[in-house]
Amino acid sequence: MKHLSPHNKPSTTSQQGFTLIELLVTIALVAIFAGLAIPSFSETARQWRRDSATQSLISSLQLARSEAIKSSRRIVICSSANGTTCANSNAWGTGWIVFVDDGATQLVYDAGERVLSVAPAPSGIATLTSTGNVTRLSFLPNGLMGSGATTFTITPSGATSATQVSDVGVSIVGRASVTHRLYP
Repeated sequence: MKHLSPHNKPSTTSQQGFTLIELLVTIALVAIFAGLAIPSFSETARQWRRDSATQSLISSLQLARSEAIKSSRRIVICSSANGTTCANSNAWGTGWIVFVDDGATQLVYDAGERVLSVAPAPSGIATLTSTGNVTRLSFLPNGLMGSGATTFTITPSGATSATQVSDVGVSIVGRASVTHRLYP
């Protein structure tokens, strides 16, 4: 008679796979955790889009100020829907351009003036507006603002009462600063 080694004995107590109840409990837990994580992820995405638009605007403001000082020329930044002309609107969410104002018409983009930067409309932004109906900012050769101080408010799309908006203040000396506050 052959003897079976302990390793070759058939096991009557081993279990293979999951029971239906175990599978349902696991799916329920995954659904609960996903339900908790998705709203948090949505708010994080809104903050990322807001921060991206804020950085883009600040970069353009810093470029305009530094170029005005470096070149000893007036540099203008204005809202622009098409990237080739000023929009004459305080709604900056369509984009903006930075140009050297050497033309006959002050604070207006004239044909032949050098464009330093074109910023397209930031994605995921509901509004990007300036206070005081400011449609353009000008930086004088000494870096000071020729157009006065203003504040830009950047609101991401889908903002809720838990969403922070950015306020980018541009002082009379041409420096930009950022503060955050809850929407609205």
